[in-house]
Amino acid sequence: MSERSDKPAVSIIMPCYNTEKYLKKTMDSIFAQTFKDYEIIMVDDGSSDSTPELLDAYEKEYPDIIKVFHKENGGQSTARNLALDHAIGEYILFWDSDDYADVDYLEPLVTAARENNSDTVISGSHYVDENGVIIENLNYPVDRYPDYPLRRLAPHGKLYRLDFLNRHNIRFEPGKLYEDNPFNFLALFLSRNQVILPYARHYQVVHPGSSMSSRVTSEKVPYKAIEYALDYINDHSDEVNDHDVYVFTVLSFMTYFIFLGNREHMQAALNKYKGCKYDGPLINELCDFAQRVIPKKLHGYNRNPYVGIFRSRELQLRHRAGVWLFVKLLRTHTLKVFARCYYLFVR
Repeated sequence: MSERSDKPAVSIIMPCYNTEKYLKKTMDSIFAQTFKDYEIIMVDDGSSDSTPELLDAYEKEYPDIIKVFHKENGGQSTARNLALDHAIGEYILFWDSDDYADVDYLEPLVTAARENNSDTVISGSHYVDENGVIIENLNYPVDRYPDYPLRRLAPHGKLYRLDFLNRHNIRFEPGKLYEDNPFNFLALFLSRNQVILPYARHYQVVHPGSSMSSRVTSEKVPYKAIEYALDYINDHSDEVNDHDVYVFTVLSFMTYFIFLGNREHMQAALNKYKGCKYDGPLINELCDFAQRVIPKKLHGYNRNPYVGIFRSRELQLRHRAGVWLFVKLLRTHTLKVFARCYYLFVR
């Protein structure tokens, strides 16, 4: 068991918004970790329940471990960015205020980072409902498939070296949906000595009526952040740790965002808001963005070795077929036409 030092090994960053119901389980899960050398930075993002008082009570009880900041509501990205600016740990771990983990979640991440002098260490995670029932397992089976090509872009289950994030000024874009993705394009593919661990010991709670019920609008799409990330990576191409996996991951994200993620948002909004309609102009806008950006900024995207229905068979067929089709549509400039027909069909 590791003991805490004056300068902690890990800064655990926790944005908090109206999570009074879940906070005790989350904090008990952190305190139960076998690895103890951490600080916890908790940012109240303008909560309207008793969350601010609970955070202050934790800080009062654990003043050597916990820092609490209060701010007006600005979203998870602003809370995370504020915490990053105050973190002093060697590594960063993002931990949502309603999540929990197995007791041996943190220690292998830090051990792997130190043994390999890593900028990032990646492990899997689970989506669970409020009763702890697993909805989806997000694993990295590198023990069976050493060349596993997909990198999941949520920050959960990952450890980041703080100096590395600061050196590249890697932060979250405020006020957007899917803001984790451009953050991790940079963080995952510019990192040195990356280690992937084939375990999943983090549990992310998915609540009914979450942000998935929010409508995607032009203002919420992180266009500038995505394009900035792709440009920055091209400008630092000699530092990219695996260009083929990077390209495949961006293609996978764009395929998901246009054809699955955006559809889920739209369907949830249709159920929540009477009179809500599918947003044809937004679909056109997403497709135009992909058609403009990907051929220009993802060099060799159409020759990527992981793209193909019969390649990367460790991935689901739906995933392989979707990315393959997406690339074909880009190459033939038929993405927008297909997407409009697709959304008419899935109504």
